[in-house]
Amino acid sequence: MKNPYAFLNQPDGIAPLMPQARRLIELRAILAAVLPESLARCCSIANLKQGKVVIFAANGAIAAKLLEQLSKRAIEVTGLDVCVQPLASDPQVIEKSAKMSVEAASGLTRLCEQLPDSELKITLVKIAARHRK
Repeated sequence: MKNPYAFLNQPDGIAPLMPQARRLIELRAILAAVLPESLARCCSIANLKQGKVVIFAANGAIAAKLLEQLSKRAIEVTGLDVCVQPLASDPQVIEKSAKMSVEAASGLTRLCEQLPDSELKITLVKIAARHRK
């Protein structure tokens, strides 16, 4: 078996791709540094071609936020394409940490008593019940 480094350094091997790979790694580091963690987990640098960066985002909302964040930064590229590509794996359920005081839950219950029967009332009753404990 040949030395793998010999193959990598051949003119027709991977060596010509190394500058591109280094630039992609650099762009990924910039992306991770400028984005909030929750946003950075849902998008990635896909390619850099002729100065144009291609980014995959999990959904349209993330793509819009990503464009907003990157437009505020001075990242030197000639163009930016954001492609919506849902995450390959099942998204992890993130437990929200929002808490409601017992007093607020009681106030919500009192409000529900005044509302007509509706989906809104049902939802608010459930929310209040979760926070009265």
